Amino acid sequence: MDGPGDLQVRQRREQIRLLARNVPALVFGSLMLGTGATVLLWANQQPHAQVAGWAIALLALSAWRLWMARRFWRRTAAGDPPERWGPSFALTSAVAGLCWGLLAWLFFTPDNPLNIAVISIMITAILSSATQSLGPYFPAYVAFAVPCAVPFAVRCLTSGNTALVTLGLLATGFLGMSLVFSRRIARAIAEALQLRFENESLIGQLTAEKERAESASVAKTRFLATASHDLRQPIHAMSLFVPALQALSERAEISPRTVGSIAERMQGALDTMAQLLSRLLDISRLDAGALQPRPQAVSLGPVLRRVSDEVAQQARTKGLRLRVRGGHLAVRADPAVLHTILSNLAGNAVRYTERGGVLLAARRRGDRVSIEIWDSGVGIEAHDLPRVTEEFFQAGNVKRDASQSRGFGLGLAIVKRSADLLGGQLVLRSRPGRGSVFSIALPRADNPEAGPEGSSPPLPPCTTRTVLVVDDDEHILMAMALLLRGWGHEALTATSREDALTVLGAAPRRPDIALIDMHLRGGQNGVDVIAALHERLGAPGLHTAIVTGDTSPEVLATIRAVGVTGLHKPVDPDTLRRFIDNAPSPP
Repeated sequence: MDGPGDLQVRQRREQIRLLARNVPALVFGSLMLGTGATVLLWANQQPHAQVAGWAIALLALSAWRLWMARRFWRRTAAGDPPERWGPSFALTSAVAGLCWGLLAWLFFTPDNPLNIAVISIMITAILSSATQSLGPYFPAYVAFAVPCAVPFAVRCLTSGNTALVTLGLLATGFLGMSLVFSRRIARAIAEALQLRFENESLIGQLTAEKERAESASVAKTRFLATASHDLRQPIHAMSLFVPALQALSERAEISPRTVGSIAERMQGALDTMAQLLSRLLDISRLDAGALQPRPQAVSLGPVLRRVSDEVAQQARTKGLRLRVRGGHLAVRADPAVLHTILSNLAGNAVRYTERGGVLLAARRRGDRVSIEIWDSGVGIEAHDLPRVTEEFFQAGNVKRDASQSRGFGLGLAIVKRSADLLGGQLVLRSRPGRGSVFSIALPRADNPEAGPEGSSPPLPPCTTRTVLVVDDDEHILMAMALLLRGWGHEALTATSREDALTVLGAAPRRPDIALIDMHLRGGQNGVDVIAALHERLGAPGLHTAIVTGDTSPEVLATIRAVGVTGLHKPVDPDTLRRFIDNAPSPP
């Protein structure tokens, strides 16, 4: 919506336009009254030369006003601001007022009542009509009315004739009332214009919101369709591997090598699904505002080395050079969000580069540090650059294949949202066939001696833990129990809040860790179970995580409000193991 200053300018412009539209009618009314005044004055034996001169002056003035109105429309159509013409229209109005005011100076004859009547009627009529025609722009009416009525009022008041003095007072009062009415008309027009502009602005906003909603709906449909396709691919592969494995086992033709090969490919399909779901979760958390950055001084050396280590094996496999520069610098950012950005960019750089190398660099730029990822890969066409940060968009020169290492078209969408979260702008330069450069500039910071963004601290020695798992899915409970026992931990399983309390009462020792599903049967949820566990065991000492496949903003906000860790299905085994190993050691 326009600000107060912009709204006033729009009002003034429209008032001037309204005034210009009224000029033809105003001129027609003036000529009609002027013709009547000329005929009556001529017939009333006034000096014919003066009458003719006044009539010619009125004709010339009318032509001038029409010419000015035409010039106004031509100039404003060419871009001239309409408000600049306000003084010009006020000037022509003042000249017109003087022309009508001359009637009192040229033809004021106290001894001829008929002549006085003609003059008073003409001035009253022209003032009344001007209230409407000049009303849109009050300064123009003032410029016309004062020189039009004041001469007649002055001549009457100074005549010494009681009747004429009374007429002069009436003329003065009429002038005052006409100015008041004209002012009210101008205000009413201004308020109507303001209301119109506000309505137009609201309509524009509603139209923009409607278009945005329709665009979001189309994008959501495309998003879900693409996500569904990418999820169906590995699920389809799994649906073929499982019956193939069953068929081979029934025919006793299965060999350990075949089992290993099928298991490896099934794991690959599972990894693909897990990667896609993880990316979708990242998008959901960023859109829901569930990630709140915690800026701190981050040394770039450990971060860049860690990102480099993540893609080093893939780079070696493809014969690419992988270099790191600028590790002595530090920025102020959230370490986890910064790692997400650089990890996605480095992964894309290696994925879409077949020869040459990838450079992870940091350069000082005044009070900021530019972190850049250079590659010599396929590059991006110019027409694709504006869309590369859209969900599931992949450039036209990128071939999609069935390999596990292919991208999902979500990495740059996550990078863009993460960069916005840190207050940095993602900048992309690319030349097809020559490579791309992605960069983000962040505030420079003093290099900390040590920080949490460096290499991961060593995990404590693996200790046998008692883990309570609460989930209403029997398959998940069984799989989780087998996995925990395989890691050397003791598993307690329950399907509800009441079942969990019963299991606790029968267990020989209290649990160290609780893994609780968010949505349980009977309307229960993980928050209810946590409250019951804290009431039974006491809040301290229970390392708790809510495990859920629900990534809605409401659930993410609830987990954050409870103050426990959120693990999202399917849970990566390494992530689960780190969560368990990082739990406080039992007393």
